[in-house]
Amino acid sequence: MQKMAKVDCSSTAANLLQVVQARQFMKEEQRKKEEMEKREMKKEEKDGKRYSMLDLPKDCIYRTLIKLPIESLRRSSLVCKPWYKMINNSIFIQDHLRRSEMGLIFLSKSTTKETDHSDKNVFHVEKHYLPRKVGANWKSRIDQYELELNLQFMEIKDGKSMVKSLKLSSYGKIQAACNGMVLLDNSRICGPIVINPVTREYTALCQGTKVPPQDESYGFGLSDRTGKYKVVHLFRDYLRYIGCEIVEIGSHTWKAVNGPSFGLISQLGKSPVVASGAFHWTPHIEYNKYIVSMGIDDEKFRKTQLPKTSGAYDGLVDMDGFLSFVTHSSYNQLDVWILEDLDASKWILKHRIVIAGLTLCMDPVGYSSNKLVLKRSINKMLFTYDFEQKEMKEIEMSEGCSPYVGSYVPHFNSIVSWKNRIGHRLEDV
Repeated sequence: MQKMAKVDCSSTAANLLQVVQARQFMKEEQRKKEEMEKREMKKEEKDGKRYSMLDLPKDCIYRTLIKLPIESLRRSSLVCKPWYKMINNSIFIQDHLRRSEMGLIFLSKSTTKETDHSDKNVFHVEKHYLPRKVGANWKSRIDQYELELNLQFMEIKDGKSMVKSLKLSSYGKIQAACNGMVLLDNSRICGPIVINPVTREYTALCQGTKVPPQDESYGFGLSDRTGKYKVVHLFRDYLRYIGCEIVEIGSHTWKAVNGPSFGLISQLGKSPVVASGAFHWTPHIEYNKYIVSMGIDDEKFRKTQLPKTSGAYDGLVDMDGFLSFVTHSSYNQLDVWILEDLDASKWILKHRIVIAGLTLCMDPVGYSSNKLVLKRSINKMLFTYDFEQKEMKEIEMSEGCSPYVGSYVPHFNSIVSWKNRIGHRLEDV
């Protein structure tokens, strides 16, 4: 019996040992498995970081984002916080603006009913602003106006036009544009409104002096000295004097300044050209020996002599920040003069455009990427002149390219705002 008991104890001990060894083996295998999984996870994380756009050097991300079109740029700003900060940095915004191609904005016809139901993404300027301003009675202000006009953007590429809707409608008309922002005149319903059609950020200005449209002119420009955007309003009063008032965007008060001398300007109704640090008006319909300029910073009027007397179809245009005067020298020749010194009225002949066809009745419209855009007043056709290729091309006009009211206005799509943005260095973003 004692011998049998010893055998049973030995067997039990052997079984326990096997169980312990089996458990140790399983634990060891589990540990190895967990370590292998950790190594795989670390490897995946490492590989993932290696190919992630978010971990690229900031200058690489900057150079990539700066080349995006405005629609893609807006979506990219929602990817992550670092991208949002970079895209909304003032340095980035100005760099992207400088790379943008000029297009033409204009207003096309559409009834209120069509606009209300055709596209829910359309931003109705007055319908968005008036309920906040006047409350429940806002509809009474617009019920008397049948037409709500749509803001369109025309791109010009390879001699062809392509119209894109900016998904924005208004009862007003375009008075001016500056750095991607548009000044809409809504004096019948409310004060003028400054809006960026891309971001839909807007501000309503207080109502200025009310006069008929043919007796006023609005300008919109940026002061390089203060970094503030200004709107200038010229108007003819009941004594036939030309008055002037200015408001900074963000301010709520128009400031009266001394207007041009009596008789210096005989026609209003057209917006000035903004270039060379000033607003510039053509004072008469034709036979102009001078233009009237007002400095954006000093807000003083001066008479600037033209290099030659202008005709009915000669005009001013902004060429990369410089004021240019395009004049008809003969039936097939246009001369392009550049204002070199505003105070001294010094002009230089920069370009001479000679073509086989007629250049009669061609008004300058805008300039971008070494190309001048012109409009023939007789048939409303658009042309581009390439200064490098020395070639004039007629633009193929797609359907819906003609303004319903007003005319074409040079415009750059951007995310610029009139609000001050601090421009941090790239490495601090």
